[in-house]
Amino acid sequence: ERRKLGSQDSTAKTTDKDPQQLRCSMLRRITMPSLVWAAALSLSFTAMQAFQLPSTSSQQKHALAGRSIERVKAKGSIQIQRYSTAAASVANDLESVAWDTVTDDWELDCYSRPVLVGGKKLWEILITDSSGNLRVCRSLPSNKVNSREVRKVVEDVIGESEVKPGTIRFFRGAMFNMINIALSEIDVVAKPSRCTFALAQWLEERNRDVYPQMEGY
Repeated sequence: ERRKLGSQDSTAKTTDKDPQQLRCSMLRRITMPSLVWAAALSLSFTAMQAFQLPSTSSQQKHALAGRSIERVKAKGSIQIQRYSTAAASVANDLESVAWDTVTDDWELDCYSRPVLVGGKKLWEILITDSSGNLRVCRSLPSNKVNSREVRKVVEDVIGESEVKPGTIRFFRGAMFNMINIALSEIDVVAKPSRCTFALAQWLEERNRDVYPQMEGY
């Protein structure tokens, strides 16, 4: 009975209120959350404007573009310098060669060696002939071990040699694709073969006398 009486009193109180007061209370309930959301959005927008990165002016853009162009030019000059240095070193290696003893049957090897340079394996290209009188060794960075670099080295050696190769033999099956692609654009016969005796002797000498003396062995 008390619950019934309490519910009757509450309904009587709500019905006794003025309709205008009811409308005002309902409007306050509806508008208060929207006002809170609007205030939060305005504060976030203000914060974004406060922490917005400064815009780059046109002068700064031109300066950045100029710096990038200078970097490209510097990189290109470094690459040209490296290429000319490599060609010069090839010429120096071939100065003391007795060309009357060099054959046109050459042998080639490109592989990693048991030496670490900067934490990475040393890669070398070895070029010799069947007599062993022609010997050219070129190191490659590990990130430039590809058919294009191999072709460049072979072309440099051929360009500085008095005896041009007719055949270039190579024995490593793991490097078959790369060496075959590199030699396919050169006027030579690429021949995978295990009859690379001069190259095997040179590798044995380097494994015995050269690599153990190098830093990072």
